[in-house]
Amino acid sequence: MLTRPAGEPYTSRRHPRGHPGRLPVAVAMCLCLAAPVAARLQDTTHLVIDARQLSRALIQFSQQSGQAIVFSDRLTRNLPAPPVVGTFSAERALDTLLEGSGLAWKLVGDDIVAIYDGRCSGTASSCASAEDVFEAYPVYNPGIEETYVYGTQVTGSRIRRLGYHGGAPVDILTAPDIELSGAQTLGELLKFEPAVVGNATSTAISNGGDGTATVTLRGLPASNTLVLVNGRRMANDGLAGESVDLNSIPPAAVERIEILKGGASAIYGSDAIAGVVNVIMKQDFYGFLAETFYGEAQEGDLETRTHTLQYGTGLPAGSLFFSASYYEQEPIFSRDRSVSDSADTRSLGGSDQRSSATPSARVVLPDGRALIAQGAGYRPATSEDLFDFADFTTAVVPLERTSLYGNASYDFNERVTGLVELSYVETEAEATLAPTPVFTAFEQAPLTVAADQVFNPFGVAIQDVRRRLLEFPDRRQRNRSENTRFSAIIEGLYADWNWDLGFNWSRSEASETSTGIVNADRLRRALGPAAQCRGPSLDGCVPVDLLGEAGSIGAAQVEYIGATGEVSGYSKLSGLSANISNALFDLPAGRGDFALGFEFRHESTRKQPSQLLAAAATIGAANLEPTRGDRNVLEIYAETVLPLWKSGNGFYGLDMDAALRHSRYNDFGQSTNPQLGLRLQLGPSLLLRARWGEGFRAPSLNQLYEGTSEEQAFLSDPCAVQANVGVLPGCGQMADPTRNQFLTLKGGNEDLKPETADVYSAGAVWSPQVTPGLTLSADWFRIEQQNVVDSSAQYILDQNAFYGRFPDEVERDEQGNLTLISAGNINVGERTVSGVDLALAYHYPRQVWGQLSLSSSATWMDAYLTRADSAAPEIDLVGTFRDEASEGLGGIPEWKARLGIRWSRERWMGSYDIHTVSAMEEEVPGTTRKRDIDAWTVHDLQLSYKFDLLQGLRWTLGVDNMLDEEAPLAASAFNDNIDGRTHELKGRFWYTKLSQRF
Repeated sequence: MLTRPAGEPYTSRRHPRGHPGRLPVAVAMCLCLAAPVAARLQDTTHLVIDARQLSRALIQFSQQSGQAIVFSDRLTRNLPAPPVVGTFSAERALDTLLEGSGLAWKLVGDDIVAIYDGRCSGTASSCASAEDVFEAYPVYNPGIEETYVYGTQVTGSRIRRLGYHGGAPVDILTAPDIELSGAQTLGELLKFEPAVVGNATSTAISNGGDGTATVTLRGLPASNTLVLVNGRRMANDGLAGESVDLNSIPPAAVERIEILKGGASAIYGSDAIAGVVNVIMKQDFYGFLAETFYGEAQEGDLETRTHTLQYGTGLPAGSLFFSASYYEQEPIFSRDRSVSDSADTRSLGGSDQRSSATPSARVVLPDGRALIAQGAGYRPATSEDLFDFADFTTAVVPLERTSLYGNASYDFNERVTGLVELSYVETEAEATLAPTPVFTAFEQAPLTVAADQVFNPFGVAIQDVRRRLLEFPDRRQRNRSENTRFSAIIEGLYADWNWDLGFNWSRSEASETSTGIVNADRLRRALGPAAQCRGPSLDGCVPVDLLGEAGSIGAAQVEYIGATGEVSGYSKLSGLSANISNALFDLPAGRGDFALGFEFRHESTRKQPSQLLAAAATIGAANLEPTRGDRNVLEIYAETVLPLWKSGNGFYGLDMDAALRHSRYNDFGQSTNPQLGLRLQLGPSLLLRARWGEGFRAPSLNQLYEGTSEEQAFLSDPCAVQANVGVLPGCGQMADPTRNQFLTLKGGNEDLKPETADVYSAGAVWSPQVTPGLTLSADWFRIEQQNVVDSSAQYILDQNAFYGRFPDEVERDEQGNLTLISAGNINVGERTVSGVDLALAYHYPRQVWGQLSLSSSATWMDAYLTRADSAAPEIDLVGTFRDEASEGLGGIPEWKARLGIRWSRERWMGSYDIHTVSAMEEEVPGTTRKRDIDAWTVHDLQLSYKFDLLQGLRWTLGVDNMLDEEAPLAASAFNDNIDGRTHELKGRFWYTKLSQRF
């Protein structure tokens, strides 16, 4: 039988020595061979057993002690387990784990421990003794052909082996890690992982965000990190997204997160160039949990609430688990933090990024004079006549999330198990943006105030008017999503083969509604010749006073030109998969494992804008055409792990793992990707590992089929710098230096090819015997990526200015001002990323004052070389920041690290975490000056206590950013003057949590 959480051990037999009678209870077995032979029960070893369920705790015991063990999963799956951390003999550890459970252990057979019900002798038909359990599933020592052991399926391999470290590092965030972090969203949890840098999205991104959260390993775009749930794919963000929205995964139901920091296209296919984030959901859960969380920033905002109910129980032939959670986060406004309260950061060492679209009209006359409306007339405009939009914007977007999750397992017999799971997550986020700006000369269809328009006092046509529409209601962007996922899996043992069949289906529906924007067609009519707009009682048109001072646009005018833009869409994925595995090879150095499987999936997406957006007829929202596409994917893979050499005592050995995956897409073609890894064990303390693989990323459906979209991109025009005028080939005239957003057109390309990569890694894991409980690791990585799909308006603009390239894609007016850039998707970019991951873990022996554990991880980026195409110069981005709104890859710090200390004693449990990010360099907008973004370090603290009340009421108190370290200034950041993807604006944040487990 196979009842267990995804990835838990089980065994199969190749040549059974008979057919024992079927027991009234199903039996699961764990044989963990961390040492060449089973450890003596009296020998002591350092153990770190922290699983909360007894079945998992027994598995950890077997893995860490080397002691073979067999037990009934049905008997143990719903029982809790105490932590066992420190130096223990196997006898003492077993006694501690089974204390109060009613179970007992006995040494039977050939040094095998059997767990059985200590309350009966086995005479009853419903009760199995230790001998019954052992006889039902006989176990033999290593090397005997009859029994092969399959164990944990770690992310990055389809082969189940216990105690096997593959060729690439895998970080595991366990349930205690997640709880001690205090994080209430997966995006918040992963943000401080050292390997996560670059342009991950979250609710900390207001203008340019959409309420989703993504993860970006190695600083590569989120589309290069594959996100799985229980090892299976799910649909991308519903608005034709290119990656999974982490907010669509119910965080309360997460058991652990496994992060593979290395390419895995040979195992999982597309998107796994930077690595894999595999979210494992809870299954073995017994009892009822009620939990409530409340947190608040020291400034009195960012109120955060989470309420969770969970229930799990064992069934006569299976299990059942259900989780429901509600999460609510209030906003932070830009004006409420000193670093973000103004777009003018000159006093802090930055530049003035206030807008030239002002509340009172800024009018440029045909003779070039710039005037500002004032009273009944106008005055000359000055360099200080700018609008500070930071007074209006949200810096952290409010978010509501409701999530439901459930799963059930059923044992058809001792060898076949079924598992079904269903999740539903609904989210809503609403960003407040600055009032809509109007730049009449720089819209896709320019606007002109006619000479005879009723509010035009100049008597000539006015083409360049800049106006911030404070008379309008707040400009809001509301994002909603509904995410549904279903999967059904049947797995079992047939003879000596492990097999599974699975079906998974997921759908993400999303919508975005923009209010407080302008109907451009109506505004054009309202500004046009008087004969075309005679008044609401005549032709329905209301003339608009765009040339007046603030307040000149009345309610009737707002009602006439005001608009709402809506876009909705979905992404859907359905797939079938089948996998088989076995220990097929009997080699002199041990058994060789083999896995084979196939996957078929159908992906589809659709994005449908409202009529106004599709007609490019709005100002203040992104105009776009519909997007629609679908594809079929058929993949087959093979993987093997082969022992090449092993010493006589078993402490030295060399293993090889290899994999090959062939993928066939019906829209762009096919790709075949191999992978090869080596693992050299040098004694019981030192492991050396290395891996090479080819990777690929299929162009997303959005990149292939996206309709033309329009946006006001945040760009730096080289021709707005006086020193470049008349010097650079593309800068014959001085462009307006007060502008920083420019009309940009982008769109899909059905001729795109997949991105490809070569991924390398090599490292060492050292567990010195002189210091039990200490583990050190260092892993070097390198990713060489080609054919990168890019749509860079900044690149086209720079190439046009510096070299005169792309003359048809860059348009300027007679004054040299940039009016339009066309930037479609093309395969053009190249990247090379390299660095080193470092990690340390130490579990200090238990003392009278408690148990102390230390963990630390860091990533050092050696190089992040990128070039827009083969003809462009190569640029190293390590230690630099360039905002995504400026088409940069975000912050790429040289160092990012974390240190965690965990302490527990009886009813107390505490944690202390330090997160640090090194300094980065940026270019100050509108200048050629560079400045440093300061290094940033925050300290988090949490303490909890478990009361006797109600058999386990736990109270937790925590504080994030205990020293109230302010986020450093990033002068070139589009949002809030900070790199919101790397740093946090919230400051000191207090929280408390109450949880009751029955």
